[in-house]
Amino acid sequence: MKSIMGMYSWLSIATSGIRFGPDQEAVRDELREHIEDKAADLMRIFPDIPEEEAGQRALAAMGDAWELKKELARVHSPWLGYLWRLTQVLVWGLLALSLIAALGSGASLLEGQAYRWEEARKARAVGRALYEDGTPDWEGERLAVYEADETARLGRAVISVSRGARWREPEGDCLYLRLRITWDRPWEVNPMTVSCLFAEDDLGNTYEINTARAFREGWNWYQLDLALEGVPLSARELRVHHELRDGLDLAVDLTREVVP
Repeated sequence: MKSIMGMYSWLSIATSGIRFGPDQEAVRDELREHIEDKAADLMRIFPDIPEEEAGQRALAAMGDAWELKKELARVHSPWLGYLWRLTQVLVWGLLALSLIAALGSGASLLEGQAYRWEEARKARAVGRALYEDGTPDWEGERLAVYEADETARLGRAVISVSRGARWREPEGDCLYLRLRITWDRPWEVNPMTVSCLFAEDDLGNTYEINTARAFREGWNWYQLDLALEGVPLSARELRVHHELRDGLDLAVDLTREVVP
């Protein structure tokens, strides 16, 4: 009992110089646990030692409480504690404001997400109609489907064509290509890159790439089902280039036709 009272008296003196309450309590608990651990170690090493004596020895090993008080007072500035409390208040205040704003705009966020899901659903439906067995919602007849697995780099982006299909539509024949651009760095995504692309066939004809039947986008990619009008049946290859940057030469083989 005497050793316990001595320990609490020592703790009170040692931590009395810490003026920020939460710090004082935390340091007191840490010192108390340290003393108790020392006493437990002594009793484990010396099984015959009385518990009270082990506690007194452990406390003596901690040094002078008044000297420790000076050191702890120097290290634990109350202003740091108050600043921490103020920071907590500000953080919780910002979180509360953010939550209020989120609740206020929740309907808009849900509407925006629903719109994106609907657009993605439409794009998938268009893809099935263009290249697979889906039913188109426009006038036209699919004449051929082409296998494609072509990839080329454009700076810090990869451009690929994964599918192709030839259609006969009221306005004339049209060749569709599923083109995807994936950027190495998500913050450099630029959908306008597509507007600078053009294609030429092996017959010397050049085609603008400025219309798309459908598009989809992700965090670092942009995908379009591009339409090239007037590509003749006799063309055996298309090559996609960039108007402003040299080096892009993406070849698309038009001889790898598969059964529609």
